[in-house]
Parts: sequence; structure tokens; C-alpha cells
Amino acid sequence: MKKIFLITLFFLTNLFAISPFSLEGVKDVNLKVIDKSKLTTKENLEKIKYDVKYTLEKLGIKTETETFSNFIVKIQGIKIKSNYVMHISMFIIEDTVPARDKNMENMSITYYKDDFFDSDTKEIQVDIYESIINYLLTDFYEQYQEENN
Repeated sequence: MKKIFLITLFFLTNLFAISPFSLEGVKDVNLKVIDKSKLTTKENLEKIKYDVKYTLEKLGIKTETETFSNFIVKIQGIKIKSNYVMHISMFIIEDTVPARDKNMENMSITYYKDDFFDSDTKEIQVDIYESIINYLLTDFYEQYQEENN
């Protein structure tokens, strides 16, 4: 049953080949890298945080702000037999004002991209790093440049 659920979730999250979210005008965020499953080493987590911060700053995005605008990288996984099924997500949560009521302020996910994959125990550190840096962050980088240049 878990496998059917994971496969269905994988297909639902990958329906959009191009992100339906806009990165236009993103100038500053608070960077957070979270390992919910405690599956990556402290060194790998620090390397990921450093590389994400470097890339955001290369784009001209400040990585600290007083406003509620958080760039989050979340690492989750479960062990199934000898492998891990991983779910890595990268998203921005920020305060927004809906068109229906200009006096109301909401918290919204304004960017979201994720990756599902399985990994064996020996390669999990490399797989987590590559998913975040080589896939999710690369897509973010390309979309940001396209929308802001």
C-alpha cells in the first residue's frame, strides 16, 4: 500500500513540467535547510546550506531578511527494506495579500518544487546532495534568471 501511495504522489507532484509559481521580484529570503528524518550527516547538511546560500547570493537574493519570507529545503525519507525512499522539497513561504481582501495578510507557498527517489544506504549522502543542488536548485536558478533578467 505504501508503494502505491508513493508512486501516486510522485506522479501528482510531477504533473507540472514548468513551475506554476513565479519567482519574479524575489529579493530576500531567510534560508532554512531541514533534515526531518535525520538521514544526512552534519557535514553534508552544512555543504548543502553553503551551496544553496552561495547560489541564492549569486542570483542577487539576500539570505537574511526581517520580513516573513522563508526559502526552505526539506529532506524527508523512510526506510523500506534495504533502501530509503526520499522526498526532497524546496519552497518559498511568505506573507501575501490576497486579491479578494486587501486588508488581509496570508502565509502562502509562492514557490514549490520537489523530488522523489529511492536510494541505497551507501549512496544516500550523494543522492541527497545531487537532488538538492543538481536538480532542484538548478531548476530554481534557471527559472529565476528567466523571470528576472
